Amino acid sequence: MIYKIEILFLICLLTACSSVGEKEVATTGELLRQAAFYGERLQFQPALETYRLAIRQAGKEKDSVALSIAYLETGKIYRKQSLKRKALENGQKALSYIKSPAADSLRLELYREIGDVYTLSGQADSAFHYYEMAGCRIKQATILRQNGRGREAETLLKAELEQVIAPKERAEVCLALADLQISLGKLEEAEKNLSQVPPSHPHLYAALSRIAQSRGDSLQADFYHKSYLHHLSELRQEKEQNQITRLLWTSEHKEWERRLSDSQKTHEGQIYVWIALLISCSTGIWGYSRYRQKKAVVSLSEADFRSSEICLRFHSKEEWKPASKDWEELLQAFNRAYPEFRERLKKEVPKLSEQEWRMCCLVKMEVPPSTAAMLLCCTNQAISMRRVRLYRKITGEKGTPELCDSFIRDF
Repeated sequence: MIYKIEILFLICLLTACSSVGEKEVATTGELLRQAAFYGERLQFQPALETYRLAIRQAGKEKDSVALSIAYLETGKIYRKQSLKRKALENGQKALSYIKSPAADSLRLELYREIGDVYTLSGQADSAFHYYEMAGCRIKQATILRQNGRGREAETLLKAELEQVIAPKERAEVCLALADLQISLGKLEEAEKNLSQVPPSHPHLYAALSRIAQSRGDSLQADFYHKSYLHHLSELRQEKEQNQITRLLWTSEHKEWERRLSDSQKTHEGQIYVWIALLISCSTGIWGYSRYRQKKAVVSLSEADFRSSEICLRFHSKEEWKPASKDWEELLQAFNRAYPEFRERLKKEVPKLSEQEWRMCCLVKMEVPPSTAAMLLCCTNQAISMRRVRLYRKITGEKGTPELCDSFIRDF
């Protein structure tokens, strides 16, 4: 793909730039940033190696804070790999280097991390102890709830709610308390706590769906569940866009730009590398945007689409829950087979949700309603009601699920 080639070219230029200039010894801060850069991209092995370099450098400089950070982040990587013993060892080492009262925030983060490791290891008592020192009341309440001590967990969360002022933290406590109260059957109290959660919070709708389900209102529960999925979809799209931006404009990238600028003062020939670097970045961004615009342009015949592996997979009656990447692959192939379908549908229904669009694709592909219900994680009754509502949304008239199917297939 174009943008991957451009990024590789960019990395080669940066490597050449660093080797041409005078050799510089990376500082501890630079090593920590580089390791974090690898860690964000799940490149665990280079991240661990860079953290080890940072630990050696910080040891020479006797920088206890840097040592704590390096051991903490190393422990996080081991925890993500389920290497619990190594994760705990690094967490305890990080804790041993915190001596200054000014590092209280780092100490609290360490307590939370050690608590997470003990939770992963199934040692609830030790996890509870470290969560208590870190002030993680929600995680404490979770442990109490898992041990059948729901009343104690509710008391703990209510006490925490009285002390929390910051809106974001308060919303999380309200959600946790409401979730607990729903399981205890206290639906009115749960609703009261959920009223303090901002409407933009996606998990609010998951909790409201549970309340409606507990009351036997499946229609309302389905509505809230769809709202929950819609908000999650928006968050995923925003995260994907942010990842693309961070790939080109990270702090590490800016640090290399600074080094390149300093090197140009004594190496006149570096100016050509700088120009090539800027051209490479611009070309990469342009190429990526062009790739995103054109990757659905290549046409695909309807017969080829119907016999494709992805189409057959979505027709399978076996129990299967497609992931986001499966939907993405399907919709890309669908758009190639029916390039004008979505645009014409959007003219009829400008505010078509992601779930409704997926259902339209399944109907157009002639996926049976029972299979569509499985793929969209709902009941057969719910899928019928969705088709009725969709038909009314498109045509403004009342109709049956069959009328909706016929309309979409002929659209």
